[in-house]
Amino acid sequence: MEKQLLFCGASAKGWSPAESTVELSTARVKVGPAALHWHVTVDYYAGEKNYPIGWPRFGRAIPEGPQRDWSAWDFLHAWIYTDTTRAALPKEPVGLGIQAPDKATALHRPLAELKKGEWVEIMVPVSSLPNPADVRNIQFHIGEANYKHADQLDLFVDDLALLRYAQPTILEFAAETAVMFAGARVLPVKLKLAGIQPGQRAEVTCELRRDGQSVAQAIASAERGPQRLALDLGGKKLPPGDYALTARVAGNPQPASAKVRLVESPWRK
Repeated sequence: MEKQLLFCGASAKGWSPAESTVELSTARVKVGPAALHWHVTVDYYAGEKNYPIGWPRFGRAIPEGPQRDWSAWDFLHAWIYTDTTRAALPKEPVGLGIQAPDKATALHRPLAELKKGEWVEIMVPVSSLPNPADVRNIQFHIGEANYKHADQLDLFVDDLALLRYAQPTILEFAAETAVMFAGARVLPVKLKLAGIQPGQRAEVTCELRRDGQSVAQAIASAERGPQRLALDLGGKKLPPGDYALTARVAGNPQPASAKVRLVESPWRK
């Protein structure tokens, strides 16, 4: 994986906290020399006037320029360590918000996988953003209603970065329909490619096999992202049964595999 640290690595400069504090700390680190430490003391009686039980948060605006364009990357990545005075974290301990480009088109992701007293790796697919070419703000927050008054939360964020595959890689691969009628002329497959630069293409070889023998093959030129390929069965009347699908992309010998079942058509004469 190739990595690009966001905001020149771990730095508290540029992060804006509300109803909380944020600082650079060496108390808990996973990868870098220091991590961002966000501290919240839940207060039901302070905060914003109209919302005393509110949303402590810390975030950062992304300045205009190349840092806003995440479209050539595959994941937003971070290591997060969580501690709390509670016996356990609530069901939704922390939320992540990414504006791409504004609040109306923001991605909101609950970080339900966080665990008390542990480092947890966070991977957010860039493809899930409304407009990954125009990312303008990133923010972590909690809903105080999920906590009790005077609860304390400490979040350590390390290795906040963008990641992408360094070589062509098939991330997802499957037949569009896992069960098909025998006698079908075309077998549609879907796959998702990474590790290819925008605008470039790579050769993908897709094969249908049964009992170790190849019964159909297709070669196509594919680009980064989701793809749909049609495997031409060549008019062959394949018998019902279980078949194996494989796909390989040029530049990576590791194949992707899937299964498909052919069943007798009720209209077969």
